[in-house]
Amino acid sequence: MGLANEMKSLSEEMLSSFKGRVRDNEALVANVENKLKQYRDEQAKTARKLNTDAVELKNNLAAGEKERMKNYGQLIGSIQKDIKGIEKDVKSSKSSTNALIKDFSKARKLLASDLDKFFSDENKSRAENEQSRMAEYELYIGKISDEVTSIFNYTNEMLETFGNEHKEMTDELNAELSRTRKERFDYTHALLQGIQGRIQEISNENRNAARKLRKDLNHGEAERLKEYNALFDRISSEVEQLRKSTSSLLGSYSKDRSQGAEHWKQMQTKIAAIKAGEKVTSPKKVEKATEKIEVKAEPMVAAVKELSIFEEKPPVAPLELPIVNEEITLENKIFQYINNHREGVKVSDMEEPLHETRMKIGFAAKCLFDAGKITKVENLYYPAKKIVK
Repeated sequence: MGLANEMKSLSEEMLSSFKGRVRDNEALVANVENKLKQYRDEQAKTARKLNTDAVELKNNLAAGEKERMKNYGQLIGSIQKDIKGIEKDVKSSKSSTNALIKDFSKARKLLASDLDKFFSDENKSRAENEQSRMAEYELYIGKISDEVTSIFNYTNEMLETFGNEHKEMTDELNAELSRTRKERFDYTHALLQGIQGRIQEISNENRNAARKLRKDLNHGEAERLKEYNALFDRISSEVEQLRKSTSSLLGSYSKDRSQGAEHWKQMQTKIAAIKAGEKVTSPKKVEKATEKIEVKAEPMVAAVKELSIFEEKPPVAPLELPIVNEEITLENKIFQYINNHREGVKVSDMEEPLHETRMKIGFAAKCLFDAGKITKVENLYYPAKKIVK
């Protein structure tokens, strides 16, 4: 019934708000008319003041124009005097420039003669220096040729000596290899025989371990199927409870929605009457029979039949298996693992040591948490007595 009450209160609030907006609009219209009248009065007053200021400004501009014309005449006279002075300065600068150009041409001729003399002396000294350098270069080339010849002779002697020593070393190595070849052959033959024997032993050990592992896996598969059937039964019961609660929730929601629609319709009728200027009368309370909507839940999927366990073939040779405690369930394993790790563990941390899927471990851990046997902070599980700061 909460939705119907909320819809009724909402319609009443909207109706009162609409009445308030009508009153506010009337006050706003009156206020705007007063403001427009004040604006027209201020505009007329401003126009009269602008006319007075325009007449005064016109008189001031006429007087200022006469003063500016007088100052302009005086400025033109001073400019003409300055132009005459500039013309005189230009004539004097022209005469001085001509004299300076004549002096510069004389100095340039003297400098050209000095440069010709300097270059002729420099070419002569360069030719003499070139002849002396060529003589020294020929002497240096002769010395280098003698040194290269001596280096070639020394290299040929060293190569001949190295060839003789290499031949002697090769003979010694051949003799040593021929002595040790039979020893290496005997050692390799014995090593291969030992490796073959060890491979045969490893093959026998692997065959026995495979038989033992196959039997352990068959036994573990039967245990996992039992736990899966129990888990599926628990999930089926929880889904049935969820279906019942959802059905009741939908029925109450449908009833609230029908009552809320009735309140909303009454609010619209009142608003339309206010807009038309009619007097609002409170309508009589009409009780409308709400149709109860029954949500038919679909039948639950039939429980999955237990998978048949394949028949185990008897092993060729009887093997001794370790004693397994069949009474230990997955919840007990998780409970023991969490008590042994008081620093907190995640579901993914228990997946490898318990050899179970993450979904089954998460569901079993949730059951332990709901039972109060363990505590949980974010995604970490702790023992029940663990105090997390």
